[in-house]
Amino acid sequence: MTRTVLSESKPDVYAAITTKIIAAIEAGAGTCTMPWHGSIVPPAFPVNAATQKPYRGGNILALWVEAYVRRHISGYWASYRQWRTLGAQVRKGERGALIVFYKPLDRAGDEDEADGGNQRPRFIARASYVFNSEQVDGWQPPEPVVKSQVQINAEVAAFVKAIGADIRHGAPMARYRHDLDCIEMPNPEDFIGTSTSSPLES
Repeated sequence: MTRTVLSESKPDVYAAITTKIIAAIEAGAGTCTMPWHGSIVPPAFPVNAATQKPYRGGNILALWVEAYVRRHISGYWASYRQWRTLGAQVRKGERGALIVFYKPLDRAGDEDEADGGNQRPRFIARASYVFNSEQVDGWQPPEPVVKSQVQINAEVAAFVKAIGADIRHGAPMARYRHDLDCIEMPNPEDFIGTSTSSPLES
């Protein structure tokens, strides 16, 4: 499905976010230390605290930059209004992080002749400010969902199948073969358990 996005010129949201990203890159220029090797814990993947949905696109990088600069470890973000609906209060003096969200436009009666009269969704980019959970009072993050080992293994198997990796069993060791562009693995029955793990976990 094709989507048409109309961007607002005032304020130039993309330019503002890009400027922050460039500033973060320039501030780290000349160093080869990845964030997770630095002196602080790396920020978590940004998720909206109200909807529990992960942020997407450029908002991920924008919020990572904000979290890294402000030393936020939590990955939960939400707008001022969303925090209020969750019973939390943004602390006085806290500044929000700029993101972009896309608002659908009502196209009732508007047909695209080039598309044979089929209506395609159109969106307009809007600026919004969100606050990290470390900037609010009166909110606790949800308890993490603990998955069983069987679920994790099934998800890993589905992921490996989805990416289409060439995995060949029967090798004497686990390795990536650059010359064949494949992953070699021992046969599943060759894995043994230990005092702390089962054969499946191994």
